[in-house]
Amino acid sequence: MTVRSYQFKAGLIALILFLFQFASVNGQTKPTPKPVPASKTTSPPKTTTPSTSTTPTQTVSTTTPGTYTITGAMSNGPILKFTRLAVLDAHGKVLSRWITDSMGLFKITGLAKGKYRLVNSAIGIDTPFSVPKQSNNVLIVNVTSCSFGYVKAQKDVKAGKPLLLLSGGIAPVASPKEDKFEKRYTVKYHDFGDVPQSIKCSMAYNNVVFSFLDKKFGKSWRKDARADVIGLKH
Repeated sequence: MTVRSYQFKAGLIALILFLFQFASVNGQTKPTPKPVPASKTTSPPKTTTPSTSTTPTQTVSTTTPGTYTITGAMSNGPILKFTRLAVLDAHGKVLSRWITDSMGLFKITGLAKGKYRLVNSAIGIDTPFSVPKQSNNVLIVNVTSCSFGYVKAQKDVKAGKPLLLLSGGIAPVASPKEDKFEKRYTVKYHDFGDVPQSIKCSMAYNNVVFSFLDKKFGKSWRKDARADVIGLKH
């Protein structure tokens, strides 16, 4: 073997070895870097705010401090059930309204010291009472039985025979205009003579007739009526 051919072979082998090393380096798989775990952020501990809402305690108060309660019963022989009542002060102003129950009983609350009236003009009730001087805070109202009252007035109006009750006197006083008035307004005057009934009952009767005449004829009839009609305001 010549020197030149030997050098050629040695150079070829060196080249092959170089290429082999180069290929080995490039063919290696790069190691996958391990993920660095994220640093944990520590949340501040939750502070619990004490609840300020509480279940309200219901306080049942039967009366306002400084006021009084009046209980009572309504009767005119039979019990007066489901009867409307109004409480008026000393000046006649309506303060409150109440109604009796199925036993004729009532309960009025919230009354301050003073004088009052218990009123139902339809059946002739107008009973004064005082607080707290009312005996045992119990008020018994006995309604006078009316021969001419609210119930009879309703029946008379329905029957087409309403009356206007007069205050009158021992001797009934006739008026020359009353016949004309009675025919025009389809109503009759009635005088009790020397045996008058309760004014409250008469007013209860007349108030029903007043309402009937006002509805049918307006207010004009009042100017033509006798001056001695009980409870009439011209």
